[in-house]
Amino acid sequence: MPRTNSSQLLDELQRKYRQTHPKSKDYFEKSLKYLIQGGSHNLRLLPPFPFYDLQAKGSQVVDLDGHRYIDFWQGHFSNILGHNPPFVLAIIQDYLQQGQGLITGFPGIYQKKLAERILSRIPHAEAIRFTTSGTLASMYAIMLARGYTQRDIVFKVGGGWHGSHPYALKGITKFDFGLQSLESAGLPSSIDQEVITVDFNNQADLEEKFQQLGEKVACLIMEPFIGAGGFIFAHPAYLQKARDLTKRYGAVFILDEVVSGFRFHAGVLQTLYNIEADLTVLGKAIGGGMPVSAVAGRRDILELCGPQAPPEQRVKFEGGTFSAHPLGMLAGATYIQHLIENENDIYPRIGKMGARVRENIENIFRSYGFFVRCTGGDSKLGFPSSLVGVHFLLQDLATIDSPTQVFNPHVSDYIVRELIFKLAMLEEGFHIFHGFGALTAAHAEEEVNKALEAVDRIASYWQKIGFQFKE
Repeated sequence: MPRTNSSQLLDELQRKYRQTHPKSKDYFEKSLKYLIQGGSHNLRLLPPFPFYDLQAKGSQVVDLDGHRYIDFWQGHFSNILGHNPPFVLAIIQDYLQQGQGLITGFPGIYQKKLAERILSRIPHAEAIRFTTSGTLASMYAIMLARGYTQRDIVFKVGGGWHGSHPYALKGITKFDFGLQSLESAGLPSSIDQEVITVDFNNQADLEEKFQQLGEKVACLIMEPFIGAGGFIFAHPAYLQKARDLTKRYGAVFILDEVVSGFRFHAGVLQTLYNIEADLTVLGKAIGGGMPVSAVAGRRDILELCGPQAPPEQRVKFEGGTFSAHPLGMLAGATYIQHLIENENDIYPRIGKMGARVRENIENIFRSYGFFVRCTGGDSKLGFPSSLVGVHFLLQDLATIDSPTQVFNPHVSDYIVRELIFKLAMLEEGFHIFHGFGALTAAHAEEEVNKALEAVDRIASYWQKIGFQFKE
């Protein structure tokens, strides 16, 4: 049987991609004069070059070369209803036609409306403040925790992604006897001592580190559903232990629900676990397609960003010209209300599709002799999940519980997931991310069926050429 290694298969896929995307290639090469690597967000800059979109509607996106893709990336998993839902566009267009909608510098009347709708779905949260990105929201949440506790140490999960700021750029993807390395230049020298990573779903590790450092810990920040780190749910006992330990040691418990907020139901994931965070970080879906993020939670902590806070505890969570932008507030309030009103129709349907995709992808690859596990759902928890992660394994694992498995090169082939399989699916007419991505209300069953047929063709071809995953 012939053997094909990763480099050979990648070369073949990139050669075909260059041939079929001449206009995107030309645009990319010209853009290099002005933009670093042709854009401003590295995840979008697929090597050898990204395709450039002209139109995105519902489940599909069209690029410069006229290729039409079924899209499972869906705005970084923000678009639960698909691209550019007409009812959101209509209300934005109406507002603009009134001569309103651009930045004014005033509070506006829609900020209160979005705040009410979000807080109605987080029963224990008392207040909220808006900003423009998940990065800023998680940074401000950590600053509030440090100000409130007057402590310095931040615990974060290894493999957790909370954006590009100093308190978050440690223990993301770099595997070196675990996920505990600094991953950016330009950081303060103290960050390595002030930010400590803990192992996701590992209660013993969490308890040990709180026993060692608990009296100095300002906060624990984590995702109840790990996003970029592998689409993995927290074990209920682990999440409860995190809540118990933060209370015991007086640390602020921050749940980053940028991905999970309004993804599994019309609310936050923590309520399905019956857990209450002190602060919750939100983004993605709450903006309805506009750049909106927020920190919600305890009033006594959030009031530290107000002018009446004690000087030694006051946090400068107060800037941002485009914070609570009027169009973002209007779009977000409209979108969230739609999710609330249609919760019983939207989430069971897309959750059912997600479960079918996860099961079928595993079965397809394994029928051709490949070790593959899908994450994004957990039948024991009973949450409907529309997210699908695909992991190409060097050893057969019953479950994937932690990003330490996802990023360990002795366990999982990250390059196959993020590049080789992505290019192979693009060739078939599907845009995926993290092994597959997100099902939305805009995706039809027929599109899902065609995607699974494409997966079967790819797996069959890989078997035929003797492709093997490798460290």
